Amino acid sequence: MKAITQPELLATLDGIKGATFATIVTETDARLKKTGNPFGPVRKVSRVNVTLGFQYASAVNRQRTREGSEADFESAPRQWGERVTPMLVEHKGRTYLETKVENVYSTEYYTTDGRKLSREDVAPFLPSRSGSSRQKTEKEIVVRDYAIDSIRSLAMKGEEFIMLQPIATPIPAQTQKV
Repeated sequence: MKAITQPELLATLDGIKGATFATIVTETDARLKKTGNPFGPVRKVSRVNVTLGFQYASAVNRQRTREGSEADFESAPRQWGERVTPMLVEHKGRTYLETKVENVYSTEYYTTDGRKLSREDVAPFLPSRSGSSRQKTEKEIVVRDYAIDSIRSLAMKGEEFIMLQPIATPIPAQTQKV
């Protein structure tokens, strides 16, 4: 395991050519709904297997072909952010890693005082997610953008990197309705 800084991680990612499998551990704000939420701010720690450096339209068209559909998908422009490399996006002063999610190994939730919560505890307060309406596939190609400062570790090509002095993403203060 090698400890690296965020600039070193960016340089490592910049050196990747082509699609590469990786496993990342991220720590993010769970963004729970405020109404009725007894937990306050909650952190989500996820361990996810991803593909880096993939071509979205190609991935969707390969899935369409596997499902017996016509491979005529064309991707729309990004909804937010500016692409700076094939896998990095900048938005409002932050850099994000664009990934294709292959498998979510684990997701854990923690209160600000470190108490672990179950998925069942937080489920009623999780925001709803919508899938892609344009892919027209049975199995959705899931794309996630992870802020570089939320990545705690990354393993790829037989190496594991752990972030040195990670910069915590601040959790916005949440007000509770009484």
